[in-house]
Amino acid sequence: MNALDNLIQKVGNDKTLHFLGGGFICSFISFIVILQESGLTAWEKVSSVLIGTVFVLILSVLKELIADDKADWYDVLAAVLGCIPVYIAVGLGAWFNSLS
Repeated sequence: MNALDNLIQKVGNDKTLHFLGGGFICSFISFIVILQESGLTAWEKVSSVLIGTVFVLILSVLKELIADDKADWYDVLAAVLGCIPVYIAVGLGAWFNSLS
């Protein structure tokens, strides 16, 4: 736990929250897309996370331009990087599904 605390101190709470928020929004949108479309192949499921990633990118840019006094593009980067675990989770899920 100490290593996690050190990482958060180095990165900062703001970037950590952007990473977690971006991952949450990306997973929410991606799973809606995956469940909406039936019969997707494994690659289509993984590539559907791109819709969630684009959604996070658009929301992050709008948030930085509208809500903040000065845009911090590292916040946008942190939010988009939060989508990486979603790609991994969907990829593993599709792989496990193909193995069963």
